[in-house]
Amino acid sequence: MAAPTKLELISLPGRGRAETIRLLLVFTHRKFTDTRLTLAQWKAKRKMAGFNDDTKLPVMKINETRTIIGVIDICRHIALQYGLYGSSSVDQEKVDEVIQKLEELNTAMNPILRATITKNYDARKECWNVFKEESLFPLLRKYEELLGEQKFLTGNQYTWADIALVEFLTRCQQCYDSFYLAHFEKLRTFCQVFESLPHIRPYIQGRSDSFF
Repeated sequence: MAAPTKLELISLPGRGRAETIRLLLVFTHRKFTDTRLTLAQWKAKRKMAGFNDDTKLPVMKINETRTIIGVIDICRHIALQYGLYGSSSVDQEKVDEVIQKLEELNTAMNPILRATITKNYDARKECWNVFKEESLFPLLRKYEELLGEQKFLTGNQYTWADIALVEFLTRCQQCYDSFYLAHFEKLRTFCQVFESLPHIRPYIQGRSDSFF
């Protein structure tokens, strides 16, 4: 019998984009070491471990023999390994499309993150409102309509796309605006159903609050 895969996720404190990785692992019942490092701690560890100076978090170590760097590559590995990439090439294309849209939203959120880090809360509120109206809501209207017709974004079971969307929406809800999903009943329910799954709920309830 093969030994269980040993996984370590190294990321910054807070939820951040690495939270999607954690949710994928929890959803697939994978045990992992969740290592959170400050930038200073990561710089020291990066040097000791022989990483390139420009290597950024998150990083996943597999059995101490393989390393995957970056949110997308780590998530794609998990999705392919554990059946979260759909059941057909069409499903995979739709998953990739959702992930690309979420990547664009994450990039558009950079001004909000900068304002958060510098504790400029007036600027953060202004940046959030612009982001919400110009970038976020137009996409959410499409997903709201889609989820009015089907249970999942693609296929007949949860995929990386569904879990990444839930994480993004609930991160925005926790960190920036607790009421914005009131405009999207289907999406709000979609998030609630996922977070109420028996093996997801304990993780959600035990998760620390975060500002980013």
